[in-house]
Amino acid sequence: MNIIVINGSPNGLRGVTAQSVNYLVQRFPEHDFEVIEAGRRIRRIERDRELFDSLVQQLARADAVLWAFPVYVMLVPAQLKRFIELLCERSEPSLLAGKLATAISTSAHHYDHTAHDYLQAVSCDLGMRYLRGFSAASEDLLGEEGRRDLEGFARELLHHAAGAPLVESSVAPVVDASPVYDDPAPAAVAKDGERRVVIIDDSEPGDLNLQRMITAFDNSVSLPVDRLRLRTLRLDGGCLGCMRCADGDACGYKDEYEAAFEGRVKTADVIIYAGAVRDRFLSARMKLFIDRYFSNGHRPILAGKAVGYLLSGPLRQLATLREVLEAHVEVGGCQHLGTVTDEQPASTTGRLVALAGATERWAAQPWQRPATFRGVGACKNFRDLVYSNRGVLSADHRYYRDHGLYDYPSRDLLAGLFQVALLFCKRIPGLKRRVERAMLDGRMRAYERVLRAG
Repeated sequence: MNIIVINGSPNGLRGVTAQSVNYLVQRFPEHDFEVIEAGRRIRRIERDRELFDSLVQQLARADAVLWAFPVYVMLVPAQLKRFIELLCERSEPSLLAGKLATAISTSAHHYDHTAHDYLQAVSCDLGMRYLRGFSAASEDLLGEEGRRDLEGFARELLHHAAGAPLVESSVAPVVDASPVYDDPAPAAVAKDGERRVVIIDDSEPGDLNLQRMITAFDNSVSLPVDRLRLRTLRLDGGCLGCMRCADGDACGYKDEYEAAFEGRVKTADVIIYAGAVRDRFLSARMKLFIDRYFSNGHRPILAGKAVGYLLSGPLRQLATLREVLEAHVEVGGCQHLGTVTDEQPASTTGRLVALAGATERWAAQPWQRPATFRGVGACKNFRDLVYSNRGVLSADHRYYRDHGLYDYPSRDLLAGLFQVALLFCKRIPGLKRRVERAMLDGRMRAYERVLRAG
């Protein structure tokens, strides 16, 4: 079998995921594994059309395609996202039709499911059959069980690459009717107030719907608005996962990102992300900008702000994109003001005005919805990750320690003794029911005191 590995890691063959691929090469020498360095060489691939065409022909000869990548901010790295955009823009739709595709990733299991769901959908859009991917923790290959499971996955891959039918069906295609939103913009209101809105504007010249939405929102909100145009911002590259920032050092890039983020995004009270859907997600440019947030490590540096989205594209059909947008807000400890799309142009202006109103009300009296499992589970995952790697992630560790984010195990000695006493009492049949009734009565008395005071 000829397996083409699309390596999305910006670290190339020195990436952790690449070591899993190298292990498969050793364990299955009777099969050919060819690697396309999509992540590390993306800038050259963009510029050199001849190189891109040669890679496309290489893919055309594959019996199976294996996406290999580290998870960056709930998805694939921006570099791999850009390679996918190029595939969709430049290659023939039938090029990969019928071929088997699957994915292998390494991560701390922070929203790895959304990254895999995205690649499954993209592969199906390219006409490929898809085998459920393999999401490993970064250290899994070092253990016997991890190697056993990786080999089992590889055998399944080779079985289906030979033509065996798959258990699961393909993802439904996206039907994008591309409605035109051309309502006249509302009259501009006067700007006033200490709180500030930043719009991270990812529109391209042809994104007329999105540009009109941005203008309508800007005109409708009475707070000062700063429009950060990503297309004119000099960004020398995407996050490399080099970990130079892990000790609190500045990002190795010397471009315009830090000034834009520190001086405009981080100082704003409300952040509005404005982008158009490209291949089931926002653009690689927007993803690159968000990936670079990792220069602040795993710290919730935008916590307490409000976030909204202006999106051009069929969001209602893109469950993975919606999941990432919602999770991005909750993991960051922000308040979600809402999402407006252009899917129903007749009501778009009204919803933009409503979003402006929600922004103003929040600015006058900030509040926040409690996080759901999206945010709670992710933050506990980060907590454990940072603590177990505190020697490496020293800047994160200092932040988590100083802000009380290491909340488990509890250091409340009295609470611990109380729980031990409960365990003992509940083992005695005569006390068990009495203890349970007392616990319920005590809990209700606490709520009654709050209600009386309110």
